[in-house]
Amino acid sequence: MEIQLEYERIRSRTLEDPGTAGDEGEENWAKLLRNWLPGDMQITTKGRILCADGSATNQVDVVALSPIYPNGMVGKKMHLASEVMAIFECKTTLRGEHIERTMESASRTKEMIYRSHGKEVLYGLVAHSHSWGEDRLAAVDKITRKITSAGEIHAQHPNNLLDFVCVADLGTWQAHAEFDEEEYGQHMVTFYSGPPKPDDTLVDKATPPIGGLITYILRRLSYDYKKYQSLSWYFGMAGLSGTSSWSSEHIRYWREFDSVRKHAHLFY
Repeated sequence: MEIQLEYERIRSRTLEDPGTAGDEGEENWAKLLRNWLPGDMQITTKGRILCADGSATNQVDVVALSPIYPNGMVGKKMHLASEVMAIFECKTTLRGEHIERTMESASRTKEMIYRSHGKEVLYGLVAHSHSWGEDRLAAVDKITRKITSAGEIHAQHPNNLLDFVCVADLGTWQAHAEFDEEEYGQHMVTFYSGPPKPDDTLVDKATPPIGGLITYILRRLSYDYKKYQSLSWYFGMAGLSGTSSWSSEHIRYWREFDSVRKHAHLFY
């Protein structure tokens, strides 16, 4: 509700000063992440990711840094890649081109960090609202198709996919990877779970988008940071993992990987 109220306030001023409106949107998300992600993480806005080999990413909107990150460097706008845990691109009103550009940026950035530091990071896209009008079903379908097509174009390794897309007043899409010979044969698959459709029997039990987002981030982080497992489990047991739907037409089969990584070691 707070995010939605902020969206209405920001939207009313967008025409006056689009730059300021965008900055306010980023601060909204940074505040929310500070309040709901583990308290030892450092959340900062604006900056680039700097790898030890000197390469640097384009500017990103919000970054979650590890607990050991030096306080004196948090305000700097070059973030050390070895301590980056998650990256967030923030939009006030989500459009199709935002998904396309963010998928491309996610793939490039994740590959760069892995090449230099051998570590995986989360990369997601968050928005207050969307540009597809009041037809919820149409909006969900268009976002699902856009995420899928953008991934096929820009991500040549499962770990380089955009991990999540959250639209605060619509739903959250979460990346999943599976290997099941009986179900999918000899290939691993990836797909996105998304919000239940209006005619789905699960729609009344759907988790609020932000609750699902925070729980998914915690669950993913807990694979590499064991101290977050208990909080992740609690949120999941309390129902914040929620219910979601996905369509077999959007499953991607991976027969080979075009990357320095030889294996996908994140199955989630």
